[in-house]
Amino acid sequence: MASKRNPKARPPTAQDAGGGWDGRLAPKLWGPVALIAAAAIVALGIMLGMAGGNDSATNAAQCPPGKPDCVRQPVHWHADVALYIRGKKFDFGQPQFLSTEDKKLSPNVHIHKGAKDDRTNVVHVHREQTTWDEFFTSLGFTITDATLTDKVDASTCLQMPNKGEKLCNTASGTFKFFKNGVKVDGIALMDIGDLDRVLISYGPETVEEARKQYDTVTDLACVLSESCKDRIDPNEPPEECSKSSSTCTGK
Repeated sequence: MASKRNPKARPPTAQDAGGGWDGRLAPKLWGPVALIAAAAIVALGIMLGMAGGNDSATNAAQCPPGKPDCVRQPVHWHADVALYIRGKKFDFGQPQFLSTEDKKLSPNVHIHKGAKDDRTNVVHVHREQTTWDEFFTSLGFTITDATLTDKVDASTCLQMPNKGEKLCNTASGTFKFFKNGVKVDGIALMDIGDLDRVLISYGPETVEEARKQYDTVTDLACVLSESCKDRIDPNEPPEECSKSSSTCTGK
């Protein structure tokens, strides 16, 4: 038989109601409270994430390279590039690869005839997150490498413009990629950075032989980015599309 409470006894305390002797919550109540607090924190995090959608990480996720309707921040960078095919350096100075004010192959990345012939080895970048794939695609190439396939094998290929020869890794010829002096498995989805120097070499050459080809990659990007002003000839006409140029394709 259950005992009845004495009506003259002290009133129930916080401890009787589940609290501690000093009014704090007893351990058995911490679980539900912790769950409620955790849910509130998660909800707050989601709201803050939505409010902060303009940070670079969110922009990168929402703005994949090459998406034409995506707003990427304007930049004015330059990089040097060389392409060797079976030991012969490819000529990017051919008219079909050069952008002008009247013929823009891409608003984000291009090459054009500069004050000197070797300036056609310099890539001009006008939007952040511009990749080497975007550059080569604008010229009519199709490049596939490990950055796209996650495999270094026969799937590494370069389709030449105008449905030209398709070069792929075979027993008689392989691709070697170098970026800023370091051998890499591919460059297609790599962003083009200011002052980058990139080599793509296809042929029977060994890695060491390709490394010597890399030594021939120009380093003129700093002239156009105006970060090595001591190398700029004061008697030379102003370079079109240099960093301080008032007229430039893509601006």
